[in-house]
Amino acid sequence: MTPFRSKIAKTLADAWRPHDWFQLNQQVENHYYWKASVCADVRPKRVIEIGTRCGYSLVAFSLVAGDARYLCFDGACDADSLDCLAHWQSVVERWAIDASLVVVDTAHVKSVPPADFAHVDGDHSYAGALRDLRLVAGCKTILADDTCNPEVKRAVVQFAEERCRRVDWHHDGLRESAVLT
Repeated sequence: MTPFRSKIAKTLADAWRPHDWFQLNQQVENHYYWKASVCADVRPKRVIEIGTRCGYSLVAFSLVAGDARYLCFDGACDADSLDCLAHWQSVVERWAIDASLVVVDTAHVKSVPPADFAHVDGDHSYAGALRDLRLVAGCKTILADDTCNPEVKRAVVQFAEERCRRVDWHHDGLRESAVLT
């Protein structure tokens, strides 16, 4: 295990929400390692995250882009959302991440500030995923998670065609994702 991969694994273990239904295992570690690697390639100063949940991606990104400013959105649509967002706050405080959280359905967001990198893992319907992608269209690099979901994948393909963006598909052993540049 490389030192970087080891640091991701340790930090995720420390940041994991106790009794989360989403269990941390080797596949999940690989998933977040890959996400952090994509972020590291971009070296962003400003990041937008749609669908932050417990802050697992956020903490992984912060390991490679610690001086970035993060604007995170979450719709708080799940039964455990209040606990997850409280956990997100503890992650931000513990790792001193420069992050702000907006709890809102992104259907009500008209625009976002400029950013270098976006992580889209919010609404998994076709219309919702396409809306979220369009919201962060100004970002140089967009990481769209869960493209193994046919609706999300269809939204990524549509968005890429509309904006003449290149799509690199990646399956990390847990999920398929897309990097749009």
